[in-house]
Amino acid sequence: MKRIYMIFISTLLIFSFLSFSTVSAETQNIKKSLDERISELIYYYGEEARTDVLRTLDLMEEEFPEDYKIWNSVIEQWDWIENEMEENLNVAPDGLPEDDSHVFVVLGFALDSNGEMEDELIGRLEVALNSAEKYPNAYVLVTGGVEKNGWTEGDRMHDWLVDHGLSEDRIIVENESSNTVENASNSFEILYNQYDDIDSFSMITSQYHLKRSSIFYYTMSQLKAKELQKSPIEFLGEGNAGWYREDKTEEPLSLKIRGMYQIAGVEQSTDLPISQLEELEIEGGLEYILHEKLKVNVYARYDNGYKRDVTEFSEITGFDSTIIGDQELTIHYEENGKTIDKNINVSVEAPSLDSMQQQVKNLQDDGEFTKDVARSLEVHLTALKRYEETEQREKLLKHLNGFQNLLEYHRDKELISDYAYDFLKRNSEYLIEELW
Repeated sequence: MKRIYMIFISTLLIFSFLSFSTVSAETQNIKKSLDERISELIYYYGEEARTDVLRTLDLMEEEFPEDYKIWNSVIEQWDWIENEMEENLNVAPDGLPEDDSHVFVVLGFALDSNGEMEDELIGRLEVALNSAEKYPNAYVLVTGGVEKNGWTEGDRMHDWLVDHGLSEDRIIVENESSNTVENASNSFEILYNQYDDIDSFSMITSQYHLKRSSIFYYTMSQLKAKELQKSPIEFLGEGNAGWYREDKTEEPLSLKIRGMYQIAGVEQSTDLPISQLEELEIEGGLEYILHEKLKVNVYARYDNGYKRDVTEFSEITGFDSTIIGDQELTIHYEENGKTIDKNINVSVEAPSLDSMQQQVKNLQDDGEFTKDVARSLEVHLTALKRYEETEQREKLLKHLNGFQNLLEYHRDKELISDYAYDFLKRNSEYLIEELW
């Protein structure tokens, strides 16, 4: 009886342990909702925590692959808007569609208490009129719905454009929104549902407002397209135009972040942990041929286990491909105030016909030239190898010069990259010098 009791207790303990282990494993594997991931992504962008932006995108790609495509494009576009987008003044630039497939989206500005337009809104309209005259087939969408003394911005903007000669059939009015977020949502409800011929848009507003409105409208165009199962209307950010206001030329990132939470329809995140750099991992070749470029990748590993390629942000010193012998490389990387230096040893060896044959294969694999080019080079190197093995020095020299002529032929035909040409040319020159 005692033994049966002990077996029963042991069985209970085993099942208890299994149950606890299962719960723990399930808890660790619980996925966050899409809204939570989007909120985290916006938060980290606002904190300029690039590693965590990329980490969150990686998680989204695993958990929500279709939505990942949208939000990855949003981040790429946001980066371009913040760092590269040129802000055009007074009129849209050259290069936009000449037909009626394009629409200029003109953002409103609060009317005064009497329902009259402020100078800033008139300035935006003047830019819109200039752009519409330059592109006489484009639509012009005016947006703004805050009512003052019986008037909305959209209605006032419509009337001003008509009074200044713009054809009414080119004007689209959105007059129900109260802020930029609603401007974007309502604008795309109209464009996607009522204008099948429009497939691109650009922004017209005050210059200081161009970046914020651009990322809001780009994001909303993607989200509305998904919601309505439409092909996204293309954002031509380079086609923007702004009215210049001297006392206000830019807006803080925090303002864009608050709006992006609203655009996405998600709750705001607070105090999320920032990934902390812990170590560097170095991957790549340790042995090189004279004049071969360095092939080392640097990965940063963080306290949460995330791993990221940071090669382009790392400083690598100590490598000289023109010097034969052992070399010590120093890899320097800094992030969030933490610096890591790591040393590795590599060697640079003299070229040979064997190594050049291998390099031709490697260069083809790297896309430095086509398979046909590789085949012609391999045939020539095989012949050179035969002359080397039979100690026919004069023929070897003659065909090495012929190999250089072959490289020049492929270069002149633009069939070989500059790097591959230079690398193989220099190595063949080294072999010729050795033979002399």
